[in-house]
Amino acid sequence: MSDSDATLRELKVISKILLLSNSQAVKKEIEKICGSDARKKMWVLTDGVRMPAAIATDAKVTTMAVSTFLNAGEAAGLIKYKRGEPPRRILDYVPPEWIELLQGSESTLEGQGAIGLGSSQGEKPSEGEHNA
Repeated sequence: MSDSDATLRELKVISKILLLSNSQAVKKEIEKICGSDARKKMWVLTDGVRMPAAIATDAKVTTMAVSTFLNAGEAAGLIKYKRGEPPRRILDYVPPEWIELLQGSESTLEGQGAIGLGSSQGEKPSEGEHNA
C-alpha cells in the first residue's frame, strides 16, 4: 500500500467519524431539501449508481419530481449531478429512519453504502465498481 493510499484511507475514516459525530446537524441541513417522504426516498436512492429515471421508479414519483429534487440538492451543495451520469450525495449520510421508508422493496436498497447512524455497512464501491 502506498503512502497516498494509506492517507486516503485515513481521510475516509476521519470523514466518517466527523459525519457521524455531526449527524444531527447534517440531518437538519439535508431536511432543508427533503421535507416530504417522497423527497427522503429520493435522497436515499441518490447513491451514485441509479440514474434519475430509476430513482423516480423506485421512489414511485415522476421524473420531473426527481429533476426538481436534484436541482434543489445541487443548489444547496448537497448533490453532485451532471447530465448523463448518476447523481450522488456529496454528504453520504442517510438517517436510518429514512431507509425504513423504502423497506419492502429489497431490490431498491441493494448496494446502499451510505453511512447511517449506528450503521455497520461497508464502504461504498469505488469509482467504476458497482454491486450488482
